[in-house]
Amino acid sequence: MKRAKKTMTFILILLLVCIAFPFIAEPNIDAKAAILMEAETGKILYSINENTPLAPASMSKLMTEYIVLEHIYKGNLKWNDTVVINATTVDSEGVKIDVDIGDHISVKDLFYAMVVSSANNAAVALAEHIAGSEEQFTQLMNEKAKQMQLSPHTHFVNATGLANENHEESRMTALDIAKLSQQLLEKFPDVVAITKLDSYTLEHNGTVLTATNKMLDPYNQAIYFKSVDGLKTGFTNLAGYSFAGTAKEGDKRLISVVMGTDSGTERFKETKKLLSFGFNKFYIPFI
Repeated sequence: MKRAKKTMTFILILLLVCIAFPFIAEPNIDAKAAILMEAETGKILYSINENTPLAPASMSKLMTEYIVLEHIYKGNLKWNDTVVINATTVDSEGVKIDVDIGDHISVKDLFYAMVVSSANNAAVALAEHIAGSEEQFTQLMNEKAKQMQLSPHTHFVNATGLANENHEESRMTALDIAKLSQQLLEKFPDVVAITKLDSYTLEHNGTVLTATNKMLDPYNQAIYFKSVDGLKTGFTNLAGYSFAGTAKEGDKRLISVVMGTDSGTERFKETKKLLSFGFNKFYIPFI
């Protein structure tokens, strides 16, 4: 009888613990690679193929962002500095802002265009302004990757994430993208004031740019996630649809990376799974 009472008591306590601390099953992520990291500690909460080098597409702009912000914080560059647009910038492929040769555009406009709407010509213009050429800026990107102790798998071929003239694309692992995102957020925490914008109006000509991060759109409940405030989308035919995301609830910030999904919507749905798992995951204490 006493043993039965102890067993019933144990079961009751276990049920109460399960209610208070529900076990959340790991999500089934449909992507070529994915990772979920605690921003403060670097602890990995979930991963698949996190060390596999893949094309990051425009997620490589996270390194471009880092270097630009580093120059701004060091005083080598100012938000209101103007950049003269040349033929190389105008002829950039993919997503771009409408500019003409000879236009003078502020660093702020170019940076916001690159971050919010993933404008490739904005990234090229900033790279050339800082390093003299995109090729030299790419060298800075690869040097910075070594300083950050990213894996040898990570290699940048340009500032945008597009294929270069040799039809080569940058390579990064999901883990390296998470580590880069972690260092970006740690050194430049104010960047989320930009990455959380759902639109930006260019001071140059009044053009309204729409964010590529559709998780910021509360009208799209299938992918909306209230606490998301960044970071960067990516797409090329080789890379597929990818997204490096971040969200903060209370004192806890998470970083997620999803690489190689089949559609723009799927990358956000998979990210939502990861973030939901990360913020709701509890461990049942040993009794």
